[in-house]
Amino acid sequence: MAERAVPHVRKFLGQRLRALRGQRGLSQERLGRRSGLSGKFIGEVERGEKSISVDSLYHVAVALEVPLRHLIDVRPGRRAVVPSEEAERIFALVSARRRPADVRKALQVLRAMLGSAP
Repeated sequence: MAERAVPHVRKFLGQRLRALRGQRGLSQERLGRRSGLSGKFIGEVERGEKSISVDSLYHVAVALEVPLRHLIDVRPGRRAVVPSEEAERIFALVSARRRPADVRKALQVLRAMLGSAP
């Protein structure tokens, strides 16, 4: 029988989950309570020991206040890298409810500062 989960995907997801949880100052137990899961299970997912269902992952994303896609963006052939805390803060700032015109302005400022990126 084929393995159901891909280890590097579990590892990446665990790293992302741990980083986001830490940035929000949440313990595994508290994130577990907020998402309807156990703290023990959150720890197992963070260590890449357990797979998590899409439904549970959705509840974790809601508890962390991030889009689900932000947790699971694993692209084939790319190394799984967890963004820095500063990058996460920029994303959180921009992804909050903002007017589209304000988001475009923020992008223009970042491009001017950092150079154009796709």
